[in-house]
Amino acid sequence: MDDFEFFLIIFGIAYGAMVGIGLPVLLFLVPALRGRVRRLEEEIAALKAAAPRADAPAPAPVLWPDTIAATEEPAAAPVAPGLIAAEAPAPAPVLWPDTIAATEEPAAAPVAPGLIAAEAPAPERPLPPPLPQSVAPPAGASAPGPGALAPVAAWLRTNWTLAIAALSLILGGLFMVQYGVEKGLLTPPLRVLGALALGLGLIGGGEAIRRRTGDVVTPATRALPSTLSGAGAVVMFIAMAAAHALYGLIGPGVALAGLALISAATVLLGWFYGPVLSAIGLIGAGAAPFLIGGGPDGARLFYGYFPLVGLAGLAIDSFRRWGWVSALALAVASFGLVLLWGSVPFTPGLAGAALVLAFAALTFPERHLTPRHTGAPVTGLFRGPRPEVPTLIAAAGAAIATIAGLMIVAGATSPAESGIGFALLVVLFAAASLWLHRAPALDALAALPALGFLLALIIEPMRAGPLFEGLFAALNAAPGAEIPLPPTLWALALAGAALSALAFARLRYARASGEADPMFWAFGAAKLGTATIFALEFFWAPGLFLGPGPWSLVVIAMAALMVLFAERRARMGGEALPRDLGLFAAAAVLLIALAFFILLTKAALTLGLALLVVLATLTDRRFRLPLMGWVAQLGVAVIGYRLLADPGFDWSLYGASWPAFGLSHLGPIAAFEAARRLARPERAGLRAVLESALMTTVALFVTLTIARLIPDRDTHTHWFAGLSAAIWCGAAFGQIWRMPTSGRAVRWLRGVIAGLSGLAALGALGALAGDLVDMLDWGADLVLGPPLLDSLALAFWPLAATLAAGAVFLGAPGRPRARLLRPGLAAGAGLATLIWGWLEIRRLWRGTDLSLPGPSDGELYSYTIALLAAALALLVAAVPRRSLTLRRIAMTGVALTIAKVFLIDMAGLSGLTRVASFVGLGLALTGLAWLNRQIDAHWRATGAEPPPPLPED
Repeated sequence: MDDFEFFLIIFGIAYGAMVGIGLPVLLFLVPALRGRVRRLEEEIAALKAAAPRADAPAPAPVLWPDTIAATEEPAAAPVAPGLIAAEAPAPAPVLWPDTIAATEEPAAAPVAPGLIAAEAPAPERPLPPPLPQSVAPPAGASAPGPGALAPVAAWLRTNWTLAIAALSLILGGLFMVQYGVEKGLLTPPLRVLGALALGLGLIGGGEAIRRRTGDVVTPATRALPSTLSGAGAVVMFIAMAAAHALYGLIGPGVALAGLALISAATVLLGWFYGPVLSAIGLIGAGAAPFLIGGGPDGARLFYGYFPLVGLAGLAIDSFRRWGWVSALALAVASFGLVLLWGSVPFTPGLAGAALVLAFAALTFPERHLTPRHTGAPVTGLFRGPRPEVPTLIAAAGAAIATIAGLMIVAGATSPAESGIGFALLVVLFAAASLWLHRAPALDALAALPALGFLLALIIEPMRAGPLFEGLFAALNAAPGAEIPLPPTLWALALAGAALSALAFARLRYARASGEADPMFWAFGAAKLGTATIFALEFFWAPGLFLGPGPWSLVVIAMAALMVLFAERRARMGGEALPRDLGLFAAAAVLLIALAFFILLTKAALTLGLALLVVLATLTDRRFRLPLMGWVAQLGVAVIGYRLLADPGFDWSLYGASWPAFGLSHLGPIAAFEAARRLARPERAGLRAVLESALMTTVALFVTLTIARLIPDRDTHTHWFAGLSAAIWCGAAFGQIWRMPTSGRAVRWLRGVIAGLSGLAALGALGALAGDLVDMLDWGADLVLGPPLLDSLALAFWPLAATLAAGAVFLGAPGRPRARLLRPGLAAGAGLATLIWGWLEIRRLWRGTDLSLPGPSDGELYSYTIALLAAALALLVAAVPRRSLTLRRIAMTGVALTIAKVFLIDMAGLSGLTRVASFVGLGLALTGLAWLNRQIDAHWRATGAEPPPPLPED
């Protein structure tokens, strides 16, 4: 026995185990048939138990389940003499045991002694009691059931002998062939014929039993015919495969025809037997081409073979309603097509097979050429009630066709093949939009080809597919060998417009037919064409091939289409009109903004975006479209990104002329103020966004204007680090300012943005600290500009002002976290001011190079005067404010001055300078003490109390 023969035997054993044990499992995982038979048996038992006896004068009321267990009951209750009953009670309905508790109503009330009753006349032919009626569980309720393997275990406990019998029969056939081969008793033709005869005999035996007792009705022989016939079918499959692959008795065509015939017969027998044989036939038909083997010459024929396998399974299941047989048919067909595509790609064959399977999955289960699926939508797979089985089968067919389109695009080797893939996806969306108009449960299926089309637009350039390579070939053609530019970009843009037009046509039909809320189609009409244009812009670089002008015209044409849709939608009316108009208007605004990106320069683009913010706010004010408010906020975010990152600081400092710099900043400032005034009063979030953007942009413009006035505009300096820290602190404060007016999700998002801006500010502060260390250590960075108005002021004034503004606005009473933000930010502003004062005094005494060694006497004395002056200023500021906090800070400054004089000046100064330092300190402290007492007396005289502390968060 050679290796191939041994492999064939092992395959037969595995296949037999799958049939004898695995495939019956499928039957019992779907207990529809068994449950139906069980209910019939229980109904018959109820009829027998409740049937009236022949000698009974009248039928007694039947109660379930109490009266079923009773074997002998009197036909009627004894009647006292002279008692007369006007009417006998009607028999009560028979209830299932699990519904008696739910109804909790007695079938008949007992008759008390003394009541007047008379015997009702008995009918000539007593009527049987009504059949048991089950009460459906409440909607949404799901009783806990056993696990998925519980029916399998139960069946194996009861029918384990059948599983072993099927396996034994299969092994017996294989061992018979093996014995004949080892002993030389059977020639190859006789071996094959013997195996075929054994298979036919097993099928005949199973058919004989089925005709006598059935396959699933009689408990004694339940599943026995399927076991015998399934084993016979497997033996015949092995015999046919051995005749071709092992002995070479028949060619590939005859072998394939024989396997297909066996599969068809098995599927048809399964129609009469049950789903097990149908499953065997489907699996055998799917495995047949791979068992036969052969070269790639005739392999393309299988692109028509596998759809036929799927059609056969769907056709049988459309009448038998097993459900999982349809799923198995689609799985076998699609898996075979995938394996075939991996070895012998054939684009027209795969596209045609996918369309056939999708058509069959949509029409066969309901047996309508125009699908009419109702009930729970297919989105119930993720949320909501579970869809019906035909809906799930239709969804599987649409998914198979969509995946086939993506496979074609991902594996295409020529522009024509890629075009077929894109065309398949467009055709699928057209079918879902127009053909499925009577199947509301399948509306969401249109999302599959739509998303597939957008994904294909990304896959093609990412893999440098033939369509994308064709564009570059035309662009890079050698002089004299010009290649005309393929119309790829025009065709793809037109396809995107077609998707939007199809969705809008479906929207019009939905509005005319009175559907509840066709938001899905409105969203598709507004976004599919828009998404197509953006995908082409970001992944295909169409401006490189078509030029900015022609490509911007394409974008504007798509925007005009959105405007046309908005006008047509406005004529339809309805409650959802504002939402739908907002969708179309938002799409048009985004496309116009993209056209600005393509055509305009950096300054003009920022100015155009600012104009769009104003127009979006004005549209919301005029038509009450909340979505346009979101578009305006998106425009504000994009403008902020352009001012901060792209083109950002570098362009504003070095690349832009003064007019371009002014337009790119003053234009958004004016637009933000205009939009803030035009925003509807109820748009609190939009107004907060515009206000914070206005403040941030003004601060950015002022700091960059000052930076542009500095010679050389060197960014690797202390002053640029300080400016950057101020700018990013302002950006973080703007997000914190907007948080209280935002919803929960937006508040989290703004918190993240504020955190990132804060990290950027910390990075800039770290750079500033490093620059200051270098300035003081080895003079790497010199101070620029005149005293007081030099680069040190540029580094610290904006930062201190930003922190102080944050302390005032973010720390205002009543705002969240005010007790933390106000003192923290105020301390930061004060620290920045102190550092600037220290460095500025050193600059006045040492010049532009702060790295000269040691402080001089005049420098130390200046520090003392500065500290005393700061303390005096704080005391003066505390008087009108009646602020105890400022007074305490001032006295802290006085304490620091005293410590500085006694610890530093005493050792560092000499001569008259030291004398002047101590005398001046004494006089200053005397004056400050007098001033502090005057403040106390003034406050006591006016009776004013210090301001209360800030409220808790």
